[in-house]
Amino acid sequence: MKTILLDAPDDFESWRAGAKVALMAQLPPSDIRFSVRGETGSLFDDHGVPLNVAVAPVVARKVRAPLVPKAFLDLARMVVCHSDHARFDLLYNLLIRLQQDKSLLRQSADAQVHKASRLAKEVSRDRHKMKAFVRFRKTGETAEGTEQFVAWFEPTHHIVRLTAPFFMRRFAGMHWSILTPERCAHWDGENLTFSDGVPKSHAPDDDALEDYWRSYYAAIFNPARLKVDAMQSEMPKKYWKNLPEAELIPGLIAKAQERERTMRDAQPTVPNDKMMVHLHQAVRDETPEAINSLDDVGTGLKACRACPLWQPATQAVAGRGPNSASLMLVGEQPGDREDLEGKPFVGPAGQLLRQIMGEIGLAVDDVYITNAVKHFKFTPRGKRRIHQNPRAGEIDACRFWLQKEIELVKPKVIVALGASAIRGITGKSGSVSALRGAVHPLENGAKLIVTNHPSALLRMNNPAQRQSAQAAIADDLTRAAMAAGHIIDKQAAQAS
Repeated sequence: MKTILLDAPDDFESWRAGAKVALMAQLPPSDIRFSVRGETGSLFDDHGVPLNVAVAPVVARKVRAPLVPKAFLDLARMVVCHSDHARFDLLYNLLIRLQQDKSLLRQSADAQVHKASRLAKEVSRDRHKMKAFVRFRKTGETAEGTEQFVAWFEPTHHIVRLTAPFFMRRFAGMHWSILTPERCAHWDGENLTFSDGVPKSHAPDDDALEDYWRSYYAAIFNPARLKVDAMQSEMPKKYWKNLPEAELIPGLIAKAQERERTMRDAQPTVPNDKMMVHLHQAVRDETPEAINSLDDVGTGLKACRACPLWQPATQAVAGRGPNSASLMLVGEQPGDREDLEGKPFVGPAGQLLRQIMGEIGLAVDDVYITNAVKHFKFTPRGKRRIHQNPRAGEIDACRFWLQKEIELVKPKVIVALGASAIRGITGKSGSVSALRGAVHPLENGAKLIVTNHPSALLRMNNPAQRQSAQAAIADDLTRAAMAAGHIIDKQAAQAS
C-alpha cells in the first residue's frame, strides 16, 4: 500500500497532486491510503513505499496527465474540508470512475456522487453558519490606533482556511483574529495568516458593545413572527453559547405569546399611511351596532380604506348566501374573476370548490361563501394580474367585515379554506396541517373546521396527488355539512 501524506485536514492541493500521480500510475483505490500529518499514518506504512518511488517508472514514460471536469475540482475542494474520514478515498474513487464516464457527476442517484454532494452541502452550510455567527469582540488597539478584534467559533468541519477570505474582504479595515479549536485565522490589514488552534480560554468573554447589541436584539425580536423550529434550524443551539444575544432567547420565547397580545392590544387607533388599521370616514362615523344587515356590510365595504389593497382593486367583494345559513365557507381573498364580477368563488378555484360541493351533494345556494380579505391583491405582469398572498396586517384590517358577516349570519359551522382564513376567523395564525381533522369550538359558539383552499389543487401537477387532496377537501366539507345539519348523500349526488 502506498501513502499520500497531507499537511492538513483541508489540504486540497496535496490531495490533488497525490491523486493525480496515483491515477497516472494506475493504482487502484485499495493500494492508496491518504493520511494527514500528525493524525494517523506517515509517509510510509508497515508494508508500503513512498508514493514517488512507486510512480517513478510512470513519470519516466511521460504518461499523459488525466483530465477532469471543473465541476469535480469544485466539488472536491468542498468535500476535502469535511470531517468524514473517508472523504479522500471517496474522491479518489470518483476520480477513477470519471476517466471512464465523463457524465458521472450528473448521475445524482449514484451512491458515491450522492454522498459527495451531501458532504459538500454540509461544508457549505457550516461555512454559512460561520459567516452568520462569528461575533468579534474588541480587545484593544495597535500602536497606530487601529482597533483589534477577536472572535471565537467552533466549526463542525475544516472550513477556517476556506472561509477566512470572506472576513478579510468584509472587515478589511480592521485587525482581527478568528480563534477555533483546530486552526486560527489572523488579518493585520495586509496579510491573512493562519496558526494552530487554541482552547476557548484564549478568547475574550465580553466587551462593552455587547450590552448595546443585546438591547437592540431584544427590541427587534418579533414574537408575532416567532417559529421556534425554524429558528433553531437556522441557528442551532450548539452556536448559542458563543452568541451574546443567545442568553436572551429562552426568555424571549417564553414571553412571546404575552408580548404578541400586548402588541395587538397596543395597535394605534389613529391611522398612518403604512399601518392598515383604520376605516374610511363614511364607515368610521358608524358604530359597529349601526351595521345591522349584510346589505350594510356590502355598502360599507365600498368605502373601506382599511388597507392599501382597495387602490388597485376593481371593487370590494362581499360574501354571498342565505342570511341565516348554518354553514359558512371562508376563503382567502377574491381572485381576478371575482374582482371583475364582484362575486366570491367564481374563478377557477371557485369552480373547483363548487364541483366538490356538487359531488358530495351540498347545494351552493344553502351555504354562505365569503373571504377573509375583501379586495384582490395582485402584482401586474404584462396583461395579467398575478395573485399575491395577503399579509397578516391586511387580513387583520379586514377582520371587522368578516366578523360582521359571522355575527349577522350566525352559522353553526365555519370552514376555513386555508391559512389566511384561519387568521381571519380566529385572529391568530395557524397551519392547515396542524388544525385539520378536528372540530374547534369558537368563542361565538360556532364550530371551526379547517381544510385546504381549492386553489392549492390547481397548483398540483401530479394527478394522483391532486385526486387525493381533492378527496380530503370533500371529506372535510362533508363533515362540516353534517355538523351544520345538512343531509349529505354522496351516492345520490354522484349518480345525478
